[in-house]
Amino acid sequence: MLQLHYLEFAEKQLSSLNLDSKKDIIRLEKILKAESKINPDFNINAIEALILFLNTYGTKFIPLLKHKNMATILKAEGDHINPAPIKEGTFDELLLVEFREVFEENILAYLKSCVNKNNWVSIKSVFKIYPFLLTDYISQEIIEAFNLKNQAIIAALKTNGYPLFVAEHAYASDVAYFALLSEVDEYFFDDQILMINNIIADRQRDKMADKAALGKVLYAASYYNAFSSELALTLESNQGIAHDWVYPGGEKPVIWPTSNVIALVIAILIAVVILAFLPTNIGGIAWISIIMGRLAFTLLKK
Repeated sequence: MLQLHYLEFAEKQLSSLNLDSKKDIIRLEKILKAESKINPDFNINAIEALILFLNTYGTKFIPLLKHKNMATILKAEGDHINPAPIKEGTFDELLLVEFREVFEENILAYLKSCVNKNNWVSIKSVFKIYPFLLTDYISQEIIEAFNLKNQAIIAALKTNGYPLFVAEHAYASDVAYFALLSEVDEYFFDDQILMINNIIADRQRDKMADKAALGKVLYAASYYNAFSSELALTLESNQGIAHDWVYPGGEKPVIWPTSNVIALVIAILIAVVILAFLPTNIGGIAWISIIMGRLAFTLLKK
């Protein structure tokens, strides 16, 4: 994999660097090899691979390399990219084809890093906005990575250890993960999602604490855009059921609006002022307690 940050380092040392000049490439090589003697991050073999690349392609790919998202992808560290498309006609189609072939290893490494970091949004951007980056080999490797993750969910659901699996593996209950699968391949994952759905249906009589874990997976899976219309209908109808398993009896997390918090703070301040002018007896304190209790009850109902 090309270490393009070596090039960035060299450009800072040589402001007038011309990558179409064989003489400048020799100067660049000397700088990088000198740095390798004091910096273990600079590897001789990687330096020679970069020099070979520059001698072969020169500035051919530089405009693409300067595109922020392309630079992020080629670093292959799984960092987020913005969904910013490249203007149609900006680059010659043959150049884009050659670019993806030359940088296939970097592109695949980036996508695999995104998988490890649960960075589903950036993977979606590559498949939807930059399809020219994808070779058949890259697509198949990523499909296989998701295949293994789905198989892990299926295996966990078949055992009594699935609540712990769901708790420890965020992707298993992540809406963005399941929504991404159909972007990667429009029908490959249908059978796996159907299997996940059917196993959960068989386990729905599990005790309530475990049922919440099932509900999280089923709810997330309902966002998969199925190729089969029958599966799509099944997933859609299960969304409400899954939500009820996660929040039985219509329970929802209590999240106070800012306005409620402010109102309660003001009420407490008023109570403090009133108490300062009331007789210090049990009756006065009880009167304030009743008012505060009613106010808190009213706010909680909102």
